[in-house]
Amino acid sequence: MIRKLIPFLLVASLTACANTGAPRSSSAPAPSSSSASSPSEAASSSSSGMSSASGYGYGEKSCDAAALQSQIGQKATPSVMEDLRTRSGSTTARMLRPGQLVTMEYNATRLNLIVDDKDVMTAIRCG
Repeated sequence: MIRKLIPFLLVASLTACANTGAPRSSSAPAPSSSSASSPSEAASSSSSGMSSASGYGYGEKSCDAAALQSQIGQKATPSVMEDLRTRSGSTTARMLRPGQLVTMEYNATRLNLIVDDKDVMTAIRCG
């Protein structure tokens, strides 16, 4: 009896997972919160003393990292990260260290500072 229910339960649970997010209409504004948009972003924001905004980039200005590429090779500190966040026009920033678990959702208003094990910036990207 259990063997017959397993495929049914599997399909039912996958269907339920696929239907959990309600589609957003284009006229509805994006939800706004004062907390970070992800756990890793929350850890990065709290460790750097930065606050984060809504974070998903619906109707907000996006990040521009093109002008910041000259900063690659510099040591990343919380004050440098805040300066680069401001210069890029992004609302949030996070420092990504080697081996760190991070969320992979795209966020047009987030600045990502990719650093090595000595906190030297190896890449600066938006998303």
